[in-house]
Formats: sequence, C-alpha cells, structure tokens
Amino acid sequence: MYRIVCAVNESLYYQMLCKGLLLSLLKYQSIPWKITTLLDGTHCQPLNDLRQNIEITSVKPLDIICGSVSSRTTFARLEIPYLFPHERRILYLDVDTYIMNSIHELFTIPFKTIAAVVPGTHLMIKELINREFKANITKMDYELDGIRYSVGAENHKYFNAGNDVIGLFGFNFFGVMLIDAYRWRELRIKQHVEALALSHPSAMHTSDEMALNLIFRGHLTQLQQCYNTFSFTETYLTEMPRIWHFNTYKPIVHAPLAQFDTWLSIFKPTDQMLLKKLEKISQTLGKLAMLALKSEDYNQI
Repeated sequence: MYRIVCAVNESLYYQMLCKGLLLSLLKYQSIPWKITTLLDGTHCQPLNDLRQNIEITSVKPLDIICGSVSSRTTFARLEIPYLFPHERRILYLDVDTYIMNSIHELFTIPFKTIAAVVPGTHLMIKELINREFKANITKMDYELDGIRYSVGAENHKYFNAGNDVIGLFGFNFFGVMLIDAYRWRELRIKQHVEALALSHPSAMHTSDEMALNLIFRGHLTQLQQCYNTFSFTETYLTEMPRIWHFNTYKPIVHAPLAQFDTWLSIFKPTDQMLLKKLEKISQTLGKLAMLALKSEDYNQI
C-alpha cells in the first residue's frame, strides 16, 4: 500500500486547491494507495464529501512564521514520517499540484538518500538568496539536545520546498517529495529543521524550505521533470507530464479560471460554481479578501 500526503490550513481557497489534488488522485483508485490530508486547523468543509476515500488528520506544526512565507502550515510536512511509523516510502505533494497521469512508478524508483525530488538548474543556494533577498548566507550555529551544529558554510544546489517566494526562479521542487521515513527519523530531520528555524528565524528567507536546504546540503536523489511540471518547464519535457504544479501560476490568484479548464472539470458542478464565485470576489474585492475566506464559508458564499 502506497501512502500519499498533503497538508492544508483552514483557507477556503487552499482547501479547494487541495480538493482538486485529491480528486485527481482518486481518478486512479485501482492503484493501492492511501491518501492522507494533514489539517492545520479544525474545519475542512470542502473536503468532507471525500472522507470515505481519504484520511484527514489534524496536526499542529511548529508555530513560527519565517521569511516570506505567511503560514506555519509549511512546517507540517516535517511531521509526516512520525505519523506513519510503519511505512518507509511516503510521497508528499503540495496542495497546488494535481495528477495528470499515473504516478505509480514513483513508488518503485530506488533511492538511498533521505528524499527524492525533481532538481533545479543552476540554483546554488548562496547566489540565489543573494539575488532574490539581497542577503548573504553565513555560518549559522544551532543547538539540539546540547550538541552544537553548523550550517551555511557550504555552497550547494538549492531545491525549493513548495513556497511561492522565488520570483524569477519560481521552482518548487520539494512540493513533490518522495521521503524515506526511516532515514528521516534516524537523522532527526524534523528536529534539526525546527532547531535551526527557531535559532535563526530572520535568516530562514523561505521558511522550512531554507532550513531543509541547509541541512540536506544538496544530497538528494533526483527525479525526472515529469513528476513536477510547471508552465515554464513544460517545453523542456521529454515525456508526458505526470504531476502538474501550479506554483506561481495558480487559478484565480495568478490567472483566470478560464485558463484551467482541465483542472476545473475535475470538480462537481457545485464546486465549479463556488470557484467561479471566489474568482468574482477576487475581481471585485481583491485577492486578499478572497484568500481571507475560511473553510467555514464553504456553504455561505
């Protein structure tokens, strides 16, 4: 049995993105996988009609806001290996992804690192942070259980973890992350990331993504681009995309719903109408007003 996990907070918009991902996964019900949504909060009205096919588990991530990411929910991914202690290979997906073709091969790809992700191109961490945030990465010390550790001295490839904060380089490669849960726990990745973020919150320009990059030091297995495809990388594919990642080109927020017919068709008619109402709210009251709506507003709009 394969485990697939995503994480979402109580934002109505992001729960609708999450629902699109879940519906796209459920199209492949013949594949033996279990789907779990980590809920940072209490309410999940848009997802309730999927409960027969998915698990919804409440989590409370590290309560910290770092850098350019305005939500703590991104830290929820760190909990995954501890929630499923008897499962070794777990696939984490950002909620702004959806499945275009079968991905069962992902669970048969051999890898010996902590995680496998789609690589970036010419993204070295020191140069990227300097270019995007006008900041220099220097040696950072942190302590875990009385032992002092250091990161930041090395320059290595940068892999994005799923946060929409890199402008020109809008890659989110950790948004599709195949995790070796045993090694994650063995090397205490969660504890190291949280200790580093708490010790240097202002230096974590991309929240847990930055901490993960510093701790992994680029030692990750590389997946094919088709498993994490963006609108700006589609032309470079040599095979059919498997997982599409909206990233910095999300429905409503970045482009009209009319440009996402395939994605929109996944939803039942009532949810299609709700998404169109969200678009109208965004157009009339602004994106911030639309993004401020909560799960509890699902039946009120």
